Amino acid sequence: MGDRIRARRELRGWSIRYSASRAGISHTTWSRIERGLQRTDRYMVVDLAAALECSVFDLTGQPYTPADRQLEGARIEAERVWRAMMAHPFDGPAVTGTAIVERVAREAALVRDLYGRCDYGGALRRLVDLLPTLHDVTDQRAAYRLMVPVYGVAMGSLLNVGYPAHAWLAAERCTEAANLLDDPVAAGVAAANRARVSAHTGAYSAARAYCDRAGADLEGSDAETASEVRGFLHLARAHHLAGLKDQVAAEDHLDEAARIAAYTGETTNWDLAWGPRNVALWRMAYQLDTGRPHEALLTASGVAVAELPAVRQVYFWLDMARAMVAAERERDAVRMLSTAERVGPQHTRSSTAAREIARGLLRRGLASADLRGLCERMGVTGQ
Repeated sequence: MGDRIRARRELRGWSIRYSASRAGISHTTWSRIERGLQRTDRYMVVDLAAALECSVFDLTGQPYTPADRQLEGARIEAERVWRAMMAHPFDGPAVTGTAIVERVAREAALVRDLYGRCDYGGALRRLVDLLPTLHDVTDQRAAYRLMVPVYGVAMGSLLNVGYPAHAWLAAERCTEAANLLDDPVAAGVAAANRARVSAHTGAYSAARAYCDRAGADLEGSDAETASEVRGFLHLARAHHLAGLKDQVAAEDHLDEAARIAAYTGETTNWDLAWGPRNVALWRMAYQLDTGRPHEALLTASGVAVAELPAVRQVYFWLDMARAMVAAERERDAVRMLSTAERVGPQHTRSSTAAREIARGLLRRGLASADLRGLCERMGVTGQ
C-alpha cells in the first residue's frame, strides 16, 4: 500500500510534507507509511485517500488472486451474481410466479449456512440460480422476506472477496425488498447492509445516516426481533462514529448495544449472530482502531470464540493478529493469522488487512515457515 500512496502523491506532484498536512498527520508518519514501516488503520486509510483525492481502493487495491481454486471460483461466481442481479430488477417486466416458496426457502437456508461457514464461493455459486428464482416465487410477500437475508448474504460474500461495487447493488436489492415488505425491522437489516458497504469505502457519514434513520424507526417497537436489529444498528454507528473521530458518541452506542444484548441474550435472527459475544467483538475492534491493543486483548479474553459462527470467528482472529502486532508479539500474530486462515481461507486470503499484517511481519525480518507459507498462499511478498 505504501507504494500506491507514493505513486499517487508523485502523480499529483506533491511533497510528503504537503500531503501529510492535507491528511492531518505528521510528515514523518506519512514517510514511514510510504516506506512500509508503519501500519495504517482503516480510518487513517480514509484520511490518506481523501488527502490524495482518490478512492480507498486505489490505495488498498483489489485483493490479489492467489493460486487458490476456491477463491478463483468465488470471483468468477461474483461476476455471474452481478449479471443475475442486473437481469432481475424489482421494476422489471412482470413475471408469473411458479416457484414454490418452501423449496426456495430451503435453498435460501443452505446459502445462508454456506456464508456463515465462510464458503463464499459456494454461496455465490448457488446465488446465481437462487436470485432469479426468488423473483419467480408464487407468494410475493414470502419472497420479499426471503430476499432480505439472501441479498444480505450476496452483499457480504461479494464484499469479502473484493467486489464492493457489486456488493452495493446487492445491498440496494435488499433495501428494495425490505421497502416492499413495509417492515421497519427488515428495513433496519437492509440499512445495516447499506451502511456496511458505505463504511467499507470510507463513507462514514452516509453509513451513519442510514443507521440513524432505521434506528429511529425502531425506537419503542415491540415487534419480534426489533431489539436485536436496533442493538446491531448501535454497533454499526459506533464504528461509523469512530471513523468520524467522535469517540465519546461511539462509546455511548457501544454501551447501549451492550445493554440491549444483556436483555436479549444470544440470538441468530437475521444472521446477525447478535448477543453479548458479538458486542464484545465489536468493542475489541473499536479498541484496536483507537490505539488500545492491551484493552482489546483483555476484552477478547472473555469471548467464547468457539461458539461463534465461522464468519464471526475469522474477524476475531484477524483482530487478534492486529492486537499481537501492536503488542509486538509477532510470532503470536502469525499464529492468529494462521488460525483465521484455517477457519475462513477464502476470507483471510482476500483480506487487505490480513495481507498488510503479513507483509509487515515479513518486513520486520520475521523468518518462519508458517509465515512464508501463509504469504505464499496470499500472494504476498515483502517488497
